[in-house]
This record gives sequence, structure tokens and C-alpha cells, in this order.
Amino acid sequence: MKSKVILSALALLFAAGAMAQDCTFFFPQTKGTQLVKKGYDAKGNLQSVMTYTVDEVKNIPSGLEVEADYVFRNNAGTVYDKGDLEAFCQNGEFFMDMKEVLSNPSFVSTVQSDVEATDAVLNYPSVANAPSGNADDVYFDDAYIQIYSKKNRKNRKNVSIYDREYVTTEQVTTPAGTFDCTKIKYKIKSRSPKETIEGYGYEWYAPNVGVVKNEQYNNNDQLQYYTVLEVVK
Repeated sequence: MKSKVILSALALLFAAGAMAQDCTFFFPQTKGTQLVKKGYDAKGNLQSVMTYTVDEVKNIPSGLEVEADYVFRNNAGTVYDKGDLEAFCQNGEFFMDMKEVLSNPSFVSTVQSDVEATDAVLNYPSVANAPSGNADDVYFDDAYIQIYSKKNRKNRKNVSIYDREYVTTEQVTTPAGTFDCTKIKYKIKSRSPKETIEGYGYEWYAPNVGVVKNEQYNNNDQLQYYTVLEVVK
């Protein structure tokens, strides 16, 4: 009986290890690593700066989990928000906290104050691990997040990201380096008491780094905002 228990425990450990290996991690996994992303309007004017610092790395039964501290500033250097962001593997798939979207200036442009965001996560699949071998069959989650002013919760934005789909794999060069990326397209709807904005965007994400570039367009195909990974150290 004892040997059966030991063998069962070993089987579970091997299964957990295999599951962890199946998850391609799209975020830094070394404590102390820092990422800096900057957001710009269509004319190239700086709108926001998001800084992430990996604070904790730990193994969980389903794989790896990373926690990073983030600080979000406007173009004048005023801190709008700071807190923790989580990235983790679950059932062989990678997920990241949607607070990542705070780095996109369009999502907070009308709030313009000390902000908070509700909890939500998005999956970032590895197209190389598509079960069918066809990247077009990879499933991308939809998600919803609310961003609001800590001083006045009525000053808010409800952001929906949906119809996410694989576009291609390609190299992307930013001031932080050159990365082998998965490019996806998504639709977006942002609603606030003052306005409703609809459009679409493209996102490029790379293993061990995360989102390195993001572009957002209105439904007239005009670039509105973009974010770029400026520093990895």
C-alpha cells in the first residue's frame, strides 16, 4: 500500500511538471527584472509610462506564478496607480492580469486621476503548442475590466476586449531589443459616462517578456494610441 501511495505521489509530481513545461511563459521569470512601457498618442506624444518589477517567483501545482509590482504614471510623472500584477500558468496555459492594459493611454485618458482597476485575466496562448498544429485554431479569451477614479467611482471606463484572434508570428524591434512575437488582433469597446469608443487593435507578445507592442485604431482605421516596450533590465 505504501509503495502505491509513493508511486501515485510521484505520478502527480511528474504530471504537474509536464503541465508546467507545456506552458510557455510570456513574462519575465527572474526576480528583480524590470520592464518599462511607454504609451503615445497618434502623433508620437508621450502619454503614459508603466514600470513593472518582478517581485516574487514561485512554483504552484499547475506551473509557475510570477508577481510584479507596477507603477503607472502620466506624461508629467504623476503616479496614477500602483499595485501588483500576476502572471501564471494554469492547466498548461498562460494567463496575465488585465491591469497590463493600464499601459494603454486610451483606457485611462478620460479618468485622469488616481485610478483603480477591477480584477480580470487574459490568456496568451502559445501558437507553437496548438493541439491541431494549426495556429488559427488557438482559442483566445474575451475579457472585461472596469477602470475608475479612486476619488469618484462614477468617473470610470468599462473596457471590453473581444474577438481576439491570431494574425501571424514575426520579429518586432523596439528600443528594448528585437523579439520573436505572436501578433494578434482584437476588438475593443470602451464606455464611460461621457463617451463610448469602439475600435480594434493589434498586440505583439514574446516568450519570457510579454507584450512588447500594442496599437489601437478607431473604426475608420486611424491610429489612436500605441505602446512600446522601452526597457528590459
